[in-house]
Amino acid sequence: MRRRPRRRSSTTFYASNLKIVRHLRSSTLSRNILAVATGTAAGQAVAFAFSPLITRIYGPEIFGIQGVFLALVSILSPVVALRYPLAIIVADNDSDAWHLRRLAMRMGFALSAGLTVLLLLAAEPISVLLGAEALGPLIWFLPLALLCVAAQDVAGYTAARRGQFRLVGVVTVVQAFLANLARVLGGLAAPIAGVLVAVTSVAPAVQAGLLNLRIKGYPESRGALGKEEVFRLLSKHRDFPLFRMPTDVLNSASQSVPVIMLAALYSPTAAGLYALTRSVLNLPANLINAAIGNVLYARFAELSRSGSELWGMLLKSTLYLLSLAPIIIGVSWFSPDIFAFIFGEEWREAGHYAQWMAIWISLMIVNVPTSRIVAVIGRQGLSLLFNVALLGIRVLSVLAAAWTSADARTAVAWFSISSAGMIVLSLAVFSYSTYRFDMNTKASNGY
Repeated sequence: MRRRPRRRSSTTFYASNLKIVRHLRSSTLSRNILAVATGTAAGQAVAFAFSPLITRIYGPEIFGIQGVFLALVSILSPVVALRYPLAIIVADNDSDAWHLRRLAMRMGFALSAGLTVLLLLAAEPISVLLGAEALGPLIWFLPLALLCVAAQDVAGYTAARRGQFRLVGVVTVVQAFLANLARVLGGLAAPIAGVLVAVTSVAPAVQAGLLNLRIKGYPESRGALGKEEVFRLLSKHRDFPLFRMPTDVLNSASQSVPVIMLAALYSPTAAGLYALTRSVLNLPANLINAAIGNVLYARFAELSRSGSELWGMLLKSTLYLLSLAPIIIGVSWFSPDIFAFIFGEEWREAGHYAQWMAIWISLMIVNVPTSRIVAVIGRQGLSLLFNVALLGIRVLSVLAAAWTSADARTAVAWFSISSAGMIVLSLAVFSYSTYRFDMNTKASNGY
């Protein structure tokens, strides 16, 4: 007679769960993610709390102008320091990391100054070339904004290298409060696009300053950053300007295409509706990217240096994020009424945009671990090709809508569907690349 299997007692069940909880609490990775996630979530909550005031002060057209400016900052910010701030995390030692900090900031100053000279010589043709005629004289804020973003990147990646993730979380909250308070107070005094653009330009510098005040663990012997050291670091980390920088430029351009093209092909109001929708839907994306992205990147780099497997962590983190997609897409179908209630009736159309954009944004969240592992497995060249294709498909989708006399909502729908398809393809390709990287690592180690 077969014996029936014994059922686990409730005591055993709770004991096993308690072990899991203790493991998560003691895990450095989990603590780091929790520290950044808490701060980022609080920062996003602060920004969202100010949103009903800000949208009622400024309106869709002014949001559209700010959206065009933010699109330019997003596209050009990877260029300003050639993506060398990212190398701070993967530097072999603290001395190299310190020198990379200085090198990145020098590049930021030089390239921002160069852009200022170009604007002095030909501001109007540059505005036309960038599709930013709607900005007018506000384009002069662009060099300042790019320099501030470079400073923010340098400080943020230094804090990540030092493991000061709690500091990053706290500073994120403080910066969000100060920036949004400035938007509200400035708007009450003068509800014009210049106020939004000015605050947006300076906000990254505030975050960089707050981080630098508390970052610890600089090497005692920093050494001089001479020509030989500069060339050594430039050569050693050349993958970042050669592959990561153009990849990020293309990725930012492909995400910012709708704002610029909607403003040019339809109206600044359509661009403003899209800009608000993206900022709202990006709340979970920004939270996860900030909380998990840098932590995973640092962890992937650590595993790679020790010759450990990457595929397991990539798969696990991707599946966890995939579970969020149905929630985001489900909530988005109620977004027209939600947007009208929170932001005002004139923003109802933005809720219709959100119904389509949620598909793309949810998959973008799922793609966070994959995008962070690309540099670690040395597939930045392939990532660059993917982003070229993604940009082309996104541009064609919006142009096709305009050529067929479709409305702006249809253009957003086509853009979102094409983006989602490319992200799915990217997930498959780079997951397989990571698996092959692990196999090659095992073979080279004699396993």
